[in-house]
Amino acid sequence: MTQALIIPGTDNSGKPRQDFANQIAALDDAAFVKEAEHRIWLSAYANNNPRSDYHWQADACYDEAQRREKPELYIRAFNNVSAGAQ
Repeated sequence: MTQALIIPGTDNSGKPRQDFANQIAALDDAAFVKEAEHRIWLSAYANNNPRSDYHWQADACYDEAQRREKPELYIRAFNNVSAGAQ
């Protein structure tokens, strides 16, 4: 696998955002979809807090799927979360 996304800066706890990028890059596709589902759901849950880490993490999941050249992974995660919200 090629190099993980590069995400500069730190999260709200002071940890490097790059740690999250490395974590999701190391996941296989099935585990990645589950992690993306989790971050998408948390981002939606935190919609009243625009500075929540969950927003950039959900965005990073989208970018990771693009990096893998498998955008369908993020679409699947998004659709799974959306179906559960009904």
